[in-house]
Amino acid sequence: MNNVLNIYYRLLDNAGYWAVLILTFLTVAFVVLAIYLLLTRKSREEQRLEKLLPNAKPTVQRKPKLLEGSENSFVTRFAKPIDNIVASKPGAMNKSIRLRLIQAGWRSNTAYYNFIGAKVLLGVLLPLSYLISRFFFTFSLQFVLLCLLLVIIGFGLPDTILGFAVRARQNRILRALPDALDLMVVCVEAGLGLDMTFRRVGEEIRPLGRDLSDEFHLTNLEIRAGKPRNECFKNMTLRTGVSEVSNLMTILIQTSRFGTSLAKALRVHSDAMRIKRRQVAEEKAAKSTVKLIFPLVFFIFPAIFVVLVGPGVIRIIRVLFPAMG
Repeated sequence: MNNVLNIYYRLLDNAGYWAVLILTFLTVAFVVLAIYLLLTRKSREEQRLEKLLPNAKPTVQRKPKLLEGSENSFVTRFAKPIDNIVASKPGAMNKSIRLRLIQAGWRSNTAYYNFIGAKVLLGVLLPLSYLISRFFFTFSLQFVLLCLLLVIIGFGLPDTILGFAVRARQNRILRALPDALDLMVVCVEAGLGLDMTFRRVGEEIRPLGRDLSDEFHLTNLEIRAGKPRNECFKNMTLRTGVSEVSNLMTILIQTSRFGTSLAKALRVHSDAMRIKRRQVAEEKAAKSTVKLIFPLVFFIFPAIFVVLVGPGVIRIIRVLFPAMG
């Protein structure tokens, strides 16, 4: 036991050294991995040429192991009882969290249980690691409050990461949507039906926006499976959570209901969306002058003040003050 305590205290005394060593190792490993990925990554032109080759093998999309797995995995079996305990009734937490996971692009049935398991594990591991590091010290109110804070951080960290993933995916969909609208206009004016338009646009927009291409593909699969089109369009709106996609689906529902010209409605909506994007860009440009005030006042102006006034102050201290004294 004494040997274990001596090793533990030595590790605590040299914590800074070990932290620098671990960070250096991780930095070198990430740099080597990034260089390897950059060297082995194929360009978009090469990928598109491989798809056009007659003997090209179909690319297999690998699913993330963390969020895609079998329903008999350890994480699923661990998180199902937790869901039954936390949820007041079946599907109480499942509905909202699963919708956010779908909006982030994780559609697996086990992704929900992996998410719940990550929340519980982080909520337990963070305070537990702090408890182990402070095991041989006295307890205090500050120690208990810090443990509670670590529990809150660990339990809320997956939600924060999920929110970032949802917003990033929505931004990618929003960037690819105007080009998809233009392609839809071209396909409809060329005489394609709405189902073939969704399929064609999903195939052509994939190099530019994989997420939007997946949504078009899923909507087309739902329509082919026999669901009503209105329900399929509403499901696409829920899966994306983007207001522009919701407006597009509303236009498609109204045109199919009232029998108006689909190409004309899509062209008007595309023009309105581009005008809106230009207005958003102009708004951000107008806000940039106000946002620059804080770095100017706190970082740039003090440096300029020191450079301009510093030599004069030094000369006054060296010459004027001795003469006055």
